[in-house]
Amino acid sequence: MYKPDIKLTKSGVPVLSKKEIDVIGEKLVGEFSPQALVTPQEIDIDLFVQDYLGMDQDFQYLSHCGMYLGMTVFEDTDKVPIFDPIQERADYISAKAHTVIIDRTLLENGQEQRYRFTMGHEAGHEILHQKFYSHVPMVRCRIDLGKADRKPSAPWTDHDWMEWQANELSAAVLMPMSMVHAVAKEVKESGVEEYRLHYEMVGRIAEVFQVSLEAASYRLMHLGYQSK
Repeated sequence: MYKPDIKLTKSGVPVLSKKEIDVIGEKLVGEFSPQALVTPQEIDIDLFVQDYLGMDQDFQYLSHCGMYLGMTVFEDTDKVPIFDPIQERADYISAKAHTVIIDRTLLENGQEQRYRFTMGHEAGHEILHQKFYSHVPMVRCRIDLGKADRKPSAPWTDHDWMEWQANELSAAVLMPMSMVHAVAKEVKESGVEEYRLHYEMVGRIAEVFQVSLEAASYRLMHLGYQSK
């Protein structure tokens, strides 16, 4: 498996730009599924996590209200916090290291795209943040695509940066940079009127890579196809 050589801060947080994360995403996809860098297509994120990264998958209710969408387990533990809807109370379960746990609400109809992005996000933690979390059993995540584009009210914490990195790597794996450019070029050359071009690009990216319109829009923005 491709393992990126990453510079770390003193606290162990990777120092990565968006461009560097895009390159990592391309290399991961190229090794996992070379054809996906030839023909734009949906990335099988479950196979990527299970077969390529060698992670186990589990599905639990991670809270009573859907606050947490995913969790990456870094060390064997019997203290994974979950919510038991039958007993209507918090509980603990056991999980092995290198397990990704997805909230069961993402298995409901209409949640496939959020599920895919969340799975990619947790894979991002596994790939980028094992050293930082080497003495922490797990990390629970809320997926927020828009945070990186809002003016922060306070300096970002290490956790904020790593959540941003996991989001960016999820996008880079699900929507490889070179293939997004290929799809965008195809739409541009199709003769779409200028006022509809952005909307057609977003829709086409979402369709080809099976991501949400929001994720497709942010990806195009980050690759320079629209201003903030």
